[in-house]
Amino acid sequence: MIMRCIKQLSVLFVSLVLMSGVAYAQDKQAAKPLKDETVKTLMKYALSLMPEVYTGPDGKKISINKKKPEEVLIPLEDASRIIVVGHRSAKAQNCDLKVMQTLNHNAMVKYETVFKNWTDTQKLFINQLHLFTVLYMTGNVKFEDETEKTSEPPKRPKDEELQNKYKCSDEERQKVSDSVDAYLENVKKLITEELKRRKKLGSNEKKNDEIKKAQK
Repeated sequence: MIMRCIKQLSVLFVSLVLMSGVAYAQDKQAAKPLKDETVKTLMKYALSLMPEVYTGPDGKKISINKKKPEEVLIPLEDASRIIVVGHRSAKAQNCDLKVMQTLNHNAMVKYETVFKNWTDTQKLFINQLHLFTVLYMTGNVKFEDETEKTSEPPKRPKDEELQNKYKCSDEERQKVSDSVDAYLENVKKLITEELKRRKKLGSNEKKNDEIKKAQK
């Protein structure tokens, strides 16, 4: 079981390498989509690492019912989009581009806020899927030995244990930076166009205000 999952994640790694370096909309046109099985595997592990109860910055508690994954998970196409963003964040982290990594993640959040109507639990899952992708791609998530007959989920290391073993060249760092910039520009353009479209249609003002905030 664990051997099959590791092989699936290895395929995922190759697919992500092919899809890296450009904004998501460009990726979708330039590269083959991720295989459903690899996306499902990554989603499975991301879900396994979610807490049963999440407490937000405002003190609000959100329960995660893992026995009903349909209430937490998102469609495969959307998950694939989040994984691509997560891979870009991982490359930024490997190249010690912390600001670019944050901007990349924030742009993802803005996009999902404007174009999708996710529940609170789905929003948490999206962030967890992004995080798990980063952990896996940077080598900061540990799997059980593949020779062991176990289906235990991978373990997330403590923050103080996280390390970057990969070193970027100046050329690689510039490519990653350009990739994030392209993604930011693309998201900004899409949000601006969406706001114009909704204004033209006379859409709900409250929703328009949310989009304006996402533009900033």
